[in-house]
Amino acid sequence: MFSTSNQRTHHIYQASQLLILWALIGTINGTNVKLEIKSNTEEDQPIKIYEDEVYQFSVSSFQALVEDVVCETNKREVISLEKISQAGNNATFKFLARRLGVAEVSCGYERGSDVKGDDAEGVAELDVWVLRAETKIDMFFLPYVFLMVAIFNLAFGTEIALNDLKFILRNPLPLFTAAVCQFIILPPMGLGVAKWMGYDVDVALGMLMVACAPGGAQSNAFSYLVDGEVPLSIAMTFFSTLLAIGTMPLNLFIYGRFISDDPSWTAQDIPYHRLGGTLLLLAVPVCIGMLLRSYCPNFTRKMMKIAKPLISIMLLVFFCLAIFRNLFAFALVSVRDVAGSCLLPCGGFIIGTLLPLSAQLRFSKVKTIALEVGMQNAGIVVGMSLLAFEQPHADLNGILPIFMALTMNFVALPLLIAHVITIKFSRSYRELCKKDREALENERKLFEKETKVAVNGDMEGVGIILSTEADQKNPDGALS
Repeated sequence: MFSTSNQRTHHIYQASQLLILWALIGTINGTNVKLEIKSNTEEDQPIKIYEDEVYQFSVSSFQALVEDVVCETNKREVISLEKISQAGNNATFKFLARRLGVAEVSCGYERGSDVKGDDAEGVAELDVWVLRAETKIDMFFLPYVFLMVAIFNLAFGTEIALNDLKFILRNPLPLFTAAVCQFIILPPMGLGVAKWMGYDVDVALGMLMVACAPGGAQSNAFSYLVDGEVPLSIAMTFFSTLLAIGTMPLNLFIYGRFISDDPSWTAQDIPYHRLGGTLLLLAVPVCIGMLLRSYCPNFTRKMMKIAKPLISIMLLVFFCLAIFRNLFAFALVSVRDVAGSCLLPCGGFIIGTLLPLSAQLRFSKVKTIALEVGMQNAGIVVGMSLLAFEQPHADLNGILPIFMALTMNFVALPLLIAHVITIKFSRSYRELCKKDREALENERKLFEKETKVAVNGDMEGVGIILSTEADQKNPDGALS
């Protein structure tokens, strides 16, 4: 009995000796030594540094570093790393912030030419955010943008007559078709373009936000130029702005989780409440403008005489400010970014053409819907990014929307040129456009006639009621 107990004790002693020996070997080889990065930031917080600045940090261990410690980054175009020294249990590094961006630094023991040690004991990681130095323009650019957009939307609302909306709603199929294109088909298309182009998370999110955004007011002007239906275009822009308050956060929640293969990225990283609140604030001036036109028409006409020149001046100032403020985007953009900025509007024009054609809508409606779907409100996405996201993510999110706001017009320009050339040389196309205009005019006249009959019927009913009340009060008249 005692011999069995002694044997067990001996085996336990041998096992403990082997464990100690294994730990010593692991310590010598550097695979069981925990590395820690020491910096001036709080734990689990990224290092925030401005462009062209140098940052120094150290990698240390509780024991002597018996092997070379190396650090690598996944974004060499954002930061450049350099090792300063290594002695005892401490290794010192520094990096230069080269340009705006987000990078990760991984430090571990060198094995050949790569950083090794996949477990938490062998690798230390650090997040680096390189910021753009703010200028005086940045201080008032965002308030100016939202003030200008509020005034512009107020003016846009004064162009919408309730009677026009009633006329459009008589046949809601074009509105429904445009909504399907904008809020069901276009968002996954934007995600597909971003994944195919291999954009980083922030840049891809900017493209997805444009794909989920409402239609822009540029489509109204282009619809007029290509003989489209301007009242329908205005109605689609109005209703898409209202719908986007709910559909944009919903689509970002559905598709936002797929924009990155990084398991640490989740759809919860998107500030949905800020984005939805921003869209709600943008929709309010449109509704106010509609109410002013309906209930204060004389005041609205006088106000718009002053507002239109003011809006023109504000737009000119905005373009100048936007160019100077976003010069950094021109330095960061690549051919791949420009290609993606053109692909999404082209995809929007295609689906905005095919689906209305399959619904057998007349060609003037097809042109109007195609422009509405292809010309999303990329400009407002830039403002939403600045309001909702922290820097540098806000600037990175806005890179593609900035260029898409420009490329949408250039992509739509060939459509305008094709319309002008075709209507000049094609008799059948001229007759088609004339036929569509006459159909719209006939529909409008029929609607106005029905509206007038309904109003006259109501007035006659009121007259009968009033005369009956008067007869009851005057019995002598009733006997005669």
